[in-house]
Amino acid sequence: MLRSKKSLFVYVIIGVFIMISVTAQNAFADMADDNLAFSKVTSPPVGKTAGESRRTGMDPVDDRVELREYLFTDTGEMLPYAVFISSKVKKDEKAPLVLALHGFSGNHGTFMRRQCVDEAEKNGYIMIGAMGYSPTGPFGMQMRMPGPPKIDAEAPGAPNGSTSSAKPKPKSFMYMGGDIGGKKEKDPAKVTEFSEKDTMNVLNIALKEFNIDKDRIYLMGHSMGGGGALHIAEKYSDIWAAVAGVAPATFGFDWSADMKLKNLPLLIIVGEDDTLVKGAEQVADQLKSLDFKVEYKSMPGLDHGEIIGGSMPDVFDFFNRHIKAK
Repeated sequence: MLRSKKSLFVYVIIGVFIMISVTAQNAFADMADDNLAFSKVTSPPVGKTAGESRRTGMDPVDDRVELREYLFTDTGEMLPYAVFISSKVKKDEKAPLVLALHGFSGNHGTFMRRQCVDEAEKNGYIMIGAMGYSPTGPFGMQMRMPGPPKIDAEAPGAPNGSTSSAKPKPKSFMYMGGDIGGKKEKDPAKVTEFSEKDTMNVLNIALKEFNIDKDRIYLMGHSMGGGGALHIAEKYSDIWAAVAGVAPATFGFDWSADMKLKNLPLLIIVGEDDTLVKGAEQVADQLKSLDFKVEYKSMPGLDHGEIIGGSMPDVFDFFNRHIKAK
């Protein structure tokens, strides 16, 4: 009799946990419904072929991209996001999705340039660009971001610097966020929290709206967004099939063999001319020593900004090779 009562108690406890889980999932779905209900198009696609006639901040946006916004209820602000749907996507077929996170002072349009959209189109993807609340929102990553780069006093042509006529190679890295995104919250800790929440809101809107293959959901980010992608991949590891860090800001992480990120296919890809992200190869080697599933690639002739578009063929090839492990 005692054994029977213990068994009944165990079943009751299990039942309670199942009910809590179902309730949480229903609340999660309801939240996605609410966000989708308050989502609206601010700029529909303006062409069916490549072109960049629009900007978000100073980021070029391909003509095939749809710009949207939704109500972020935490602050009552309308936050922007971007959507691209490949012409190969069919409503009655599940499609792969990639969520893209911008670098410091970027925005939801950073990955919506022609080179990125070309690869998403060719490979049949839905691509979502998240704002992450503000241009400097680190997508939940707990780290201190550097400010704009200072002028090198010894650089040719700089004040008090060398008068040599040799001109350095121009760099494409720019602080391009513009007057975009959330503005009500100024506290860095809250901005960090809202940055992650906005990102997950946008993902859930897309999962609710489109017929997505749950085994082919991918995450990529550039610079600060690359570090943010690693943070979000670790925290929500059961979502992703693979993750790509494009010149990722990996400082501030304490790597360990018991991280959930260890079980996800990870690509770290940088430009050889990148002077802002150093030590990426060492980080990749460290992760390999911890048995992470990491691939590392360095691309010649590309700097911190050029790597965004230049890495896309390799990034999408990497995604295509990985389906979520069962």
